[in-house]
Amino acid sequence: ADIGTGGGFPGLPLAIAYPRVDFLLVDSVGKKLTAVKDMADELGLENVRTHHGRVEELADNPVEGKTHRHGYDAILGRSVTGMPRFCFWISDLLKKEEGKLLYIIGGDVEDIVTSQVERDVPIDDLLGVAGASDKRVLLLLASAVEDVARNSGETKRVQGSGKKKKKGNSSKRRGNNAAKGQWRKRDNATPKQRGYERFERYES
Repeated sequence: ADIGTGGGFPGLPLAIAYPRVDFLLVDSVGKKLTAVKDMADELGLENVRTHHGRVEELADNPVEGKTHRHGYDAILGRSVTGMPRFCFWISDLLKKEEGKLLYIIGGDVEDIVTSQVERDVPIDDLLGVAGASDKRVLLLLASAVEDVARNSGETKRVQGSGKKKKKGNSSKRRGNNAAKGQWRKRDNATPKQRGYERFERYES
């Protein structure tokens, strides 16, 4: 699965290189996924599926969660977010024994991640081209991803737990005032306020 695929990288090139491997490309931006799906269809890639949504909700989806939970041999990510948070998001998606995380990143890596890295390979070495990229690929095993996720400090959001506004009694909020624009019977016993009761005429 390619998480945060954006424009389809690295998911689409890998799907071309490995036609017998199934790929799920995930992104929370619908327009990007529409473009990716169009490209996959144009290229005739039958091994590519797309998912519009947030990765952290995949495993807990009440309908499709069982098909995603611990169902992936490998998860790919490309500078989506900090690695501890990313590990927390995807730890329930990797197969427990043989699952692997491949994360493309540049710059410094958190200490809790560095101690768990199985391999750290510059992209230049993978491509055999000097100066192609300043990024590198980190490989973490499923057990290491679980350890990083456990120490990430992240907590799961309960779906549907957003705060709802309390609906009070409208009559209590407004008192006895009628709604704006509502017709009310005129009380003829109440004197009209014309604004010129104290007006005095002065003759020159």
